[in-house]
Amino acid sequence: MRKLYILIASALVLGGCQNDTTETFTGFESDLADIQAKAVGGEHKITIRSDKEWTAQTDVPWLMISPANGRGELTCCIKIDSTLINDERSSKVRFMAGGQVLQEIDVTQDGFEHIITPNSNILAIEASATRAERYVELDIETNVEFDVMSDASWITVDDYSLTLDRGARPRKTRLHINWKMNSDPEIRETTLTLLPKNGETLANPATITVRQMAGPLIEDNRKGDSLAVVTIYNKMECWSEGVISTTAPMSEWECVRLWKSTDESLPCQEAIGRVRDLDLSYFNTEDDIPSELKHLKYLETLSLYGNVNTMLKNINLCPEVATLNYLKDLRVAAMGLVSLPSNFTDLGDTLETLDINSNNFTAIPECLNAENFSKLTSLDLTSNRRTSITDLRGIGDNMGVYVNMRNDDAVHRLLTWENLEELSLSYNYIEGSLPSFKDGEYGVRAYTMGDIIERGDTLNWAVENKLPRVLPNVHTLRINLNFMTGELPDWLLYHPNLMEWGAEVLVYPQQEKSYDSDGTLVGFTNVPTSQEYYFEAYPLYRSRYEFKDEIE
Repeated sequence: MRKLYILIASALVLGGCQNDTTETFTGFESDLADIQAKAVGGEHKITIRSDKEWTAQTDVPWLMISPANGRGELTCCIKIDSTLINDERSSKVRFMAGGQVLQEIDVTQDGFEHIITPNSNILAIEASATRAERYVELDIETNVEFDVMSDASWITVDDYSLTLDRGARPRKTRLHINWKMNSDPEIRETTLTLLPKNGETLANPATITVRQMAGPLIEDNRKGDSLAVVTIYNKMECWSEGVISTTAPMSEWECVRLWKSTDESLPCQEAIGRVRDLDLSYFNTEDDIPSELKHLKYLETLSLYGNVNTMLKNINLCPEVATLNYLKDLRVAAMGLVSLPSNFTDLGDTLETLDINSNNFTAIPECLNAENFSKLTSLDLTSNRRTSITDLRGIGDNMGVYVNMRNDDAVHRLLTWENLEELSLSYNYIEGSLPSFKDGEYGVRAYTMGDIIERGDTLNWAVENKLPRVLPNVHTLRINLNFMTGELPDWLLYHPNLMEWGAEVLVYPQQEKSYDSDGTLVGFTNVPTSQEYYFEAYPLYRSRYEFKDEIE
């Protein structure tokens, strides 16, 4: 019995020792003291132990805890919304019980830095492609408006659409980057720099490296000529079928004529078999005239005609065309041409005919004059109108060749070009009166007996009346369908070649029922009703022209 008491007492003693070593939890605790959140927000887990019923509170709408109350041991989720500002923001999550603060957790959230982030910093593009394929698109993540800066003329970037509807939170936009074909046999590279419009400081510089493959190597030989023609054909998206066949020799191509050893004007022996004439038509291009023309070094005649939607285009003639030392005849018509290169006068010693009709010039190019082009005999500037209007009081910019002869001497300059044999200015926006040209004005002199001897014509009336010698060699003059007013000058009415001009159709008629910029009804006031006056002045011309006119 005594032993039993001893065992019980021992058990009680041991049991008392064990209760003394067991931890008994009272109060509130969590495994987080503070939170540092990113600008985009997110979720943060927190473990809470409490022997009391608690509730969680926040003072800001961008913080939320779930569950927001509890007791015992729980895992809660603190959700943090994305910020909409650039600066840091902070608040607290309070755990409360019975009106008392059990614990506060500090929450600090970063602000969004100013960023412009392309999804790629390097773009690789081909040397050539069709117009519809010559672009690349690039996604950009940003929270600032920006400009795209580049010093490369072969890269353009369309306007982009960006809606910053979430404050400083970045949004996505897409850049549409257009590129031109590479004509050089070398890789070329440029850097696009994306700069904030309002001068914000970026977290990281925003640049895009654009690297373009090399173009074909075009050699200075017959093979190089054929490659140049094919490249020009492709670049201009020519849709004339059958004019080029890469399976046939170049001599069989419809669009070219090659130099022969028997040609009288052969530049040199090296030119034999090289391209002499190039004639391409019907294009669908918005690009400038290709620089590969420079490789056709013995080219004598170049004709490029007919672009789709010509009046909508803004095409420039490449400066390389002016390096063609043997070019005599140049036709770039109905292409949408708006300019001639600054070095165009380098053709002044060789060019004989220039046809730039049906383009989009807004004025007569200043470089076109007798001093710059001493050998030019034919100039066609017909029909440079983007659209047709009948009242010049409503004319706007870039609508076509506009010349007011009351204060612009561009037409005067052409009328005093003595070497010209053909001059065509029809269907433009030329207004004012034709100059009468007094003797000595603009370098014009009157006809003399020397002219009679030179021409072998009876020009006594012209000499006796001191008729101004204007366009003495012109056999084709077209100035109809403009907005001219006033009287026809004597130099025109009594011009020795008047009967060759078809003046009743190609000179006298102006834009019907139309008005100039002063509101004056256009048209000449002294259009002849017959040719009798002319044959009275030049009686020997009656037999030359009168019978012919009757037949016509």
